[in-house]
Amino acid sequence: MKIISGLVAMMMVASTAVFGADASLSLDMASAYVFRGVTYNDGLVAHPGVKASGLNGLTVGTWGVLNLDDYDGAVAKNQFSEVDLYGSYTLPIEVVGVSIGYTEYVYPTAAADSDREASLGLSKSAGPIDLAATAYYMVDGPYRNQLYSEVTAGTLIELGAVGLKLGALVAYLAPDEGDSGFSHYSGTAGLTFGPVSASVTYIGQIDDKVLSDDAYDTEVVGTVGVSVAL
Repeated sequence: MKIISGLVAMMMVASTAVFGADASLSLDMASAYVFRGVTYNDGLVAHPGVKASGLNGLTVGTWGVLNLDDYDGAVAKNQFSEVDLYGSYTLPIEVVGVSIGYTEYVYPTAAADSDREASLGLSKSAGPIDLAATAYYMVDGPYRNQLYSEVTAGTLIELGAVGLKLGALVAYLAPDEGDSGFSHYSGTAGLTFGPVSASVTYIGQIDDKVLSDDAYDTEVVGTVGVSVAL
C-alpha cells in the first residue's frame, strides 16, 4: 500500500510540476519481466505507471514492477521489486531529436541501494520508420559506471481503427567489470485499439560472455495493457 500511495503521489507531483501537461495512467500485464535482456522474473508481473508530458518537451513519471509470481523465490510474490522515477527533456531541435534523461531505480524489497542513471538519446524519422540511438550511464548504485546503449527502429501501420506496431532493437553493454560487447537483440509485434494494446517480444542472445546463460532465461514475453488519459 505504501508503494501504491507513492505512485499516486508521484502522479500528483508530475501533473503539478508540468503545467498544462498531458497525463496518463497505464497498467500492463506481462508474462515475464525482462530488462535489457536479463530475466528478473519468468512469471506473471504487473507494471503500473503514471506519466505527464508537456512544458516544451519535459516528461516526468513513475513505473513499477509488481511480481505476481516469485521466480523460484528470487523475488517476493505480490510485492513491488522495483519502482522507477524518471524525467526527460527533449531539446527544441528540428533536424534530429535530442533528449536527456534521468532515472532512479528503487528496490523496495531488496537490500540493494538505488541505481541512478543518466541518458542521452538521438531520434530521427526516415519516412514511416522511426530510428533512435540511446546511451544510458549508471552514475551511482550497484551498477555504477555501467554503459548500456541500444539502437531501435519501429513503425506504426494504421489498419482502420487498429494500429500495428513493429519494432526491433540491438543492444551493446559495457559494464564496469567484465566483458563488453553486443548483448542481445529483440523484435516486437503489437496491436493497439484505442486505449488497449497487446504485444509479443522475442529476445535473442548475441554474446553469452556479455549476457550470460543464467541471466538470459526468457526468450518470449507477451504483454497486454491499457492506458487512459487523466
